[in-house]
Amino acid sequence: MSTQRTTILVGADGSAPSDHAITWAADEAARTGKSLRILHIVETTTLDIPGHTTDGISEALAEQGDQVLRNGSALALRWQPDLTIETMLIHQRSVQAGLRQYADEATAVVVGHRGRDGFTGLLLGSTSLRLAGHCPGPVIVVREQADATADEVVVGLDLSEDPAPALDHAFAAADVRGAPLRALHAWRPSPLAIETRVESRIVNDILRTRLTSTLAPWRDRHPDVKVTEDIVIDHPVDALATASAHAALVVVGSRGRSIPLGSVSHGLIHHARCPVAVVRPYE
Repeated sequence: MSTQRTTILVGADGSAPSDHAITWAADEAARTGKSLRILHIVETTTLDIPGHTTDGISEALAEQGDQVLRNGSALALRWQPDLTIETMLIHQRSVQAGLRQYADEATAVVVGHRGRDGFTGLLLGSTSLRLAGHCPGPVIVVREQADATADEVVVGLDLSEDPAPALDHAFAAADVRGAPLRALHAWRPSPLAIETRVESRIVNDILRTRLTSTLAPWRDRHPDVKVTEDIVIDHPVDALATASAHAALVVVGSRGRSIPLGSVSHGLIHHARCPVAVVRPYE
């Protein structure tokens, strides 16, 4: 991670999930010694209405955005009084594009699980979902923890893909929190193998060896992090969602630089019961 990235970026829209994201980001900034940048985006696509004048609408939206930023900054300072905070009001075609514009300058982008326009029954806002699939670096989707006392960091690993982005973030998160880290790999045997259980035991042993080998360089770099290696027979989304009920943070990778959000990451951020960090490589 570049040493030039010295800020945590959080999107604000005045909603309750947004406020929760701001307080989470403020804690993370204080914990990691970063500054906090609070962004509010005025979506220019809402002003592009053929045949209709938009006189005064842009100014009204900007004024409303300024108030959102003032409230967000005050909330963050009440939460972390010594924090360095910058607020930015920008005009962009979409919230996703606005946050993406500044993501390369941040160590993480933090958003609420849904925004002001989210429907009551919607588990995840479309902005959060698109950001997690396309934004470089960690995107943290914040929701309330099921267990407020939990401090464990869980990292879900697909051993067939590059683990570096997820493990970099997970070990750093555990280290700065002084928290234990659980490295979890979930897999599902073939229907025939379930009957004999022989193949399952063999595959389980092979996967455990691969997981130990994969984790070794990060364990060397973070000797103070207590690591638990966990191989489970389950669907990865189910296994990680279950683990999230007693975690402070779940970290997963994405499909890489060119492929959008994978099915496991997509499913997890719908069903997790704590904040989820989806980590893509920086470009």
